[in-house]
Amino acid sequence: MANDARIAEIIADPTKRYQSPQQVLDDPALNLEDKRRILESWKTDAQLLSTATNENMTGGDSPLPVLQDVNLALEKLEKLSGPVN
Repeated sequence: MANDARIAEIIADPTKRYQSPQQVLDDPALNLEDKRRILESWKTDAQLLSTATNENMTGGDSPLPVLQDVNLALEKLEKLSGPVN
């Protein structure tokens, strides 16, 4: 159960534990499904930030490089495990 709580915490904010999506892929403690869930969460966050940036609602850096990195990581994961559906 502790592992489930840890995974849920990472999914809630992947950037607290990982500096890049590649680090999620490289983490041997995670199974493929956990990696996918974490990366999908990160992708959603990056997309929301991108929308906010497009609407001039942020003052930070562009989220596009992060979104691209997450998409690349998801593509690598799909090659390893096969498509979700």
